Amino acid sequence: MQYVSPVSNQPFVLNLIDTPGHVDFTYEVSRALAACEGALLLVDASQGVEAQTLANATLAREAGLTVIPVINKIDLPSADIAMCQTQIQDILGIHIPPLLVSAKSGKGVAEILEAVIDQIPPPAMDRAAPLKALVFDSVFDPFRGVVVYVRILEGEVNRVCRCGFS
Repeated sequence: MQYVSPVSNQPFVLNLIDTPGHVDFTYEVSRALAACEGALLLVDASQGVEAQTLANATLAREAGLTVIPVINKIDLPSADIAMCQTQIQDILGIHIPPLLVSAKSGKGVAEILEAVIDQIPPPAMDRAAPLKALVFDSVFDPFRGVVVYVRILEGEVNRVCRCGFS
């Protein structure tokens, strides 16, 4: 995603991955987390910290990621923001203030993007090293065929034209 920060007026490229939150997808989540430097940990303001939240927070910590807590759906009548903040501290052991967001209204979205820029380090890699990559997902597109999502960990991939033209 191309993003120009309204705070610094600098352009950024943010590579964002959405993972399933349910514990039945632990393997898929662990592969996606292996391709990242940080994670946004979403807590539903009306439900609080659930078992899968704890499981995914543990996976993110084990992967050495920067974790940014986010309380979503703050505009719901059943939202209990104070309870969620307490659970994030007591259950998850995260003691930084969570960001408050309403995906429906867009409130807090800009703050999330700025937190990603400020708190999550950019990927570190050695371009001179031999190629090392992680395939973390793939999908089938009826027009493009198999689309593979890859994280280059080290090295470099160059386009090679085999058509006789440079």
